[in-house]
Amino acid sequence: MKRSILLAVLFAATSAIAQYPSRTVKIVVTIPPGGAPDIAARIIGQKMSENIGQPVVIENRPGANGNTAAHEVARAAPDGYTLMVGYVATHGTNPAVRKVPYDAVKDFTPISHVVSQPLLVVVHPAVPVKSMAELVAYAKAQKAPLQYTTGGIGSYGHLWWEMVRARQGIDGQHIAYNGITPALKDVMGGQVPLLIDAIVPTGAQVKGGTVRGIAIVASQRAKSLPDLATLSEQGYAGLDAAPFYGVLGPAGMDAAVVQKLSSTLMRALATPALRDKLQELGFDVVASTPDVYTKLIRDEIDRWSAVVKQSGIKVE
Repeated sequence: MKRSILLAVLFAATSAIAQYPSRTVKIVVTIPPGGAPDIAARIIGQKMSENIGQPVVIENRPGANGNTAAHEVARAAPDGYTLMVGYVATHGTNPAVRKVPYDAVKDFTPISHVVSQPLLVVVHPAVPVKSMAELVAYAKAQKAPLQYTTGGIGSYGHLWWEMVRARQGIDGQHIAYNGITPALKDVMGGQVPLLIDAIVPTGAQVKGGTVRGIAIVASQRAKSLPDLATLSEQGYAGLDAAPFYGVLGPAGMDAAVVQKLSSTLMRALATPALRDKLQELGFDVVASTPDVYTKLIRDEIDRWSAVVKQSGIKVE
């Protein structure tokens, strides 16, 4: 009798996996609508829905710099119906700078690193620099530390610039804002001279001339900003870093479901129209395997933990 029950349970579980997905798949995004992770999730989710034959809905769950959403997904049933767009905050910088209510490695099942977007170094047009070398020289010539801003304390741009400052021997003062929108606004207005942020949304302001692009932090130029030289082209190799976005689920997901989701994402991201749309917005399409994405998460946490330790950055 017990054996029959066990076989029935196993058959039901196997059947459910084979039929996956049989209903709506939810992708949780850690920010309000309109931000880079949300934009990427909606574009990719639409193509996923077409490929799997089920609705894919995007649920925005902002709060605590992404920790609220990440904690929720970590506690969800590992059945493949609750996923999230994990990005560099939830699975890179947050674990390095603050106490988080989840383990960024153990509590999740990485499925695919889908896209990255390069950082931009930009200044207010009145700042008399047009290259990275000129910016470094300008910073060193100032009597007071050069003020700069990012998306917030402990953000990717903040940690990256602290790494650059240490290597280049320049001083700086971080002006903290609650999010990139007010930070970008004050750089456009001339209240702060320097901003480090991802290409979405700052690239649009470079195009519009409200800020001046100094460098793109990437291995190659962006399709959306073809005239902006990379750091390596300007003689600053070894400083590349890119905010990344990937799809994860809770820990304990069935390997067959993970493989199906990974294959679905890779197939979707191979679609020329979708790739072109993402690239025009400033994203670099990646579409990695789960193993590659897992390694990226581990490496990013280690990298930024070392920067935090060296710089002494503290997030209350």
